[in-house]
Amino acid sequence: MNLDKKFKNIILIIVRDLFVASFLLLAIFSLLELIKPKIILNYLNFNLFFLVVLILGVITVLYFEPEYKEVKKLNFLDYSAIILFSVLIGIFSLYLTRAISWPSILVGVVGTVISYLLITIDYR
Repeated sequence: MNLDKKFKNIILIIVRDLFVASFLLLAIFSLLELIKPKIILNYLNFNLFFLVVLILGVITVLYFEPEYKEVKKLNFLDYSAIILFSVLIGIFSLYLTRAISWPSILVGVVGTVISYLLITIDYR
């Protein structure tokens, strides 16, 4: 039973690290694509890559249980910055997926919620 829990934790840590790495790659690829169009899109399906990032983010948010430690309480300015950053991530994801029409709105909202939950995961 204890071995099963350790295995689950290892898998969740791997998924979390894959999410962080794929999210950073998505940000870097997006920046490169804005600087020089078609440099990444010729080799990678951006929508599929973005879907993988979202799925890894959902799994991370739903199943990852962080170690709780004593942290400071968030004040209004902290919450404002977190919400602003989350909304900017949502707008960025909406911009990246604008080619897929109406699902891009859903992707933007999901991106906002996932980023908010991931940022505040240590403060819950």
